[in-house]
Amino acid sequence: MFPLKRRFSLIIVGVLVTIAILCLTAFAVLQKLETTAQTSSEPQQTMPTWTQEPSKPTQASALGGQQEPPQIIEPVLIMEPIQHPLAAPSSAVVDAIYKTPPFLSKVSIPVLNYHSVTIQPGNRAAITPKKLEEQMQYLAEQGYTTLSLKEFIDIWEGRVSPPTKPVLLTFDDGYKDNYTTAMPILKKYEFRATLFMSPGMVDDGYFLNWDEVKEMHQVGWDIQPHGMTHPHLPRLSAEKQEHEIMEGRHQIEEQLEITADVFCYPYGERNQVTLNILKENQFRYAFTIDQGKAAPDQNPLLLRRLFVDGEQGLSSFKALLK
Repeated sequence: MFPLKRRFSLIIVGVLVTIAILCLTAFAVLQKLETTAQTSSEPQQTMPTWTQEPSKPTQASALGGQQEPPQIIEPVLIMEPIQHPLAAPSSAVVDAIYKTPPFLSKVSIPVLNYHSVTIQPGNRAAITPKKLEEQMQYLAEQGYTTLSLKEFIDIWEGRVSPPTKPVLLTFDDGYKDNYTTAMPILKKYEFRATLFMSPGMVDDGYFLNWDEVKEMHQVGWDIQPHGMTHPHLPRLSAEKQEHEIMEGRHQIEEQLEITADVFCYPYGERNQVTLNILKENQFRYAFTIDQGKAAPDQNPLLLRRLFVDGEQGLSSFKALLK
């Protein structure tokens, strides 16, 4: 047995040795951790990732929650040469039904194509009331005679002689402002006009209702079909095309007790199926938005019109009529 003092010394030595071992172990651990930290902090090559662009605010949120009024249906114009490729298939349609246009008239007639009469900057299909007033005043001062649809057809088919300066005014789609704004302006000059409407849109407050359409008809406006719901006809089957064309016609004939056999292509679009349906159902004429005056050498189902650009001034309007 060791004396008590010697045993105490051995215990102290053991404790010191243990502490030394623990210190060495701790030092080794710290070194390893430091090395790992340095390695992880070095720049590493990574594969690039694609991030999605921030979504753009909707029209409603951009306006502080207020809903923007419906956009006016702007046509895709077909010029000469064609400047709008989307409309090219329509312009390329060659109707095999008529080999020789059965026109006796020798005159070309400007058929003016209007849409909405309102203030909507940036939309060429919308003309301000002030500009429409200026244009109607110009027509009156220059001695133009606005034609009813019957007068246009009688001239076209050689039954009557045309006036010196004939013009046919047409309004597409059936916007309510045709009743509230265009009708009073035309009435001031005792002008006639033709409205091409889509009956399926009469329940929308932005478009004419039947009471307004009937009043326009009573004061001398001609009312004719523009498709039931203003569809892209070439995208539809033959069956659906026929429904769009004939249902719109039937509703106008039922409401107004007239014959609605003059068609206007929604968006100016059509294909050979469209033309066949019109011919089979005895439509006499159809208007496009192919640019130019209506001329005797044109197919009666492919008559041209002149688009009135609401963004342009009176000088451009005068040039359009030349």
